[in-house]
Amino acid sequence: MEPHLIISIGRQIGAGGLGVARRLSQEFGLKVYDKELLAEVARESGLDEACFAQRDEHSSRGMRTALQGFRSLFGAYNRAGTNTVMTEEQLFKIQSEVMQKIAAKEDCIFVGRCADYILRDEPRLVTVFIAADLKSRVRNLMRIGGKTEEEARRFIETGDRKRAEYYNYYTFKKWGDSASYDLCVNASRLGDDEEKVVDLIRYFMKQRNLI
Repeated sequence: MEPHLIISIGRQIGAGGLGVARRLSQEFGLKVYDKELLAEVARESGLDEACFAQRDEHSSRGMRTALQGFRSLFGAYNRAGTNTVMTEEQLFKIQSEVMQKIAAKEDCIFVGRCADYILRDEPRLVTVFIAADLKSRVRNLMRIGGKTEEEARRFIETGDRKRAEYYNYYTFKKWGDSASYDLCVNASRLGDDEEKVVDLIRYFMKQRNLI
């Protein structure tokens, strides 16, 4: 059986990465795993989904702080009924195993969560990083999230830093570095048009004979 088609999308906050993933999903009939992945991981581990949501794509340093501050929250009963406190490394390992199982059974799209690294051995993996100019990203957050310009800028600065720390810690690579991905796109150079970004990804996939 031919290996499954896997698309991994890394993205800056406000660059439209999730929107691009959803458009690719509609075009190719692929399921998108973003927040949905948390539910899959929770079922696999026997833990409450809230445990994962609290530390979703946070930096390792931030997660260690959270682990200390929310120790009682993360004390959860596993399948054997034993009270346990899981480290962020253990949770990352569980998440990685779930992602590998999903990739082994279906064509799909992963948004974030170090998918490009975790699934690096998949022969039909396409890794994409979507960036955009800060002005565009701020405007998008103000339009979609109802944030003020100052709030949007702070949210982007904090969120991008956490994503970078998380990615760099677990992958030993550099978040957003072109060497880490097959294709890097500045959406602003395409007028912040998600469909044009999809067109570019589609062309790249055709050149690789993946579609």
